[in-house]
Amino acid sequence: MATKTTRKGKERPASPVHDSPPQVVLEPVDEKIIAALRQSGRIANRDLARMIEVNEATVRTRLRKLEANNAVRVVAMRDLSAMGFNAIAAVGVQVKGRSANDVGADLAKFDHVITVNVTIGMYDLEIQVVAGDIQELDRLLTDEIAHVEGVERLFPGLSMKILKYNPEWVPL
Repeated sequence: MATKTTRKGKERPASPVHDSPPQVVLEPVDEKIIAALRQSGRIANRDLARMIEVNEATVRTRLRKLEANNAVRVVAMRDLSAMGFNAIAAVGVQVKGRSANDVGADLAKFDHVITVNVTIGMYDLEIQVVAGDIQELDRLLTDEIAHVEGVERLFPGLSMKILKYNPEWVPL
């Protein structure tokens, strides 16, 4: 377990909550830049500056600072349905004989596994799996994922309808 030395020279367990980097405070101009980039991640700095009524140097400087602080990253996103993924399942994974981190790392290697989360509660891991149809999803779960060393049991929940999916919030 990772430890951290306190000011008094004593060691205590490292905490992801207490030892995380300082929180980034977004100013109104930063929010405007982010909102514009959500609409078009390929917009030129010059056009973005004109849109939010600041000069181009301000946009460039602010964007570099946001990226350096991991507050924002401009990326291309895939449309799952346009790519033929019509079956999506959230799958709880019970792990036995290996660490959840090791099993999760193996599951993350599958192209059809789009998220892997170490969890607390009923499951050790939660993964999201996409497939072209139910038959492919069944094959992925029973023939591939279930046979990963350390996977004890799967608890799939098939998504019938996606009511909300917000890709704007991700760990960078």
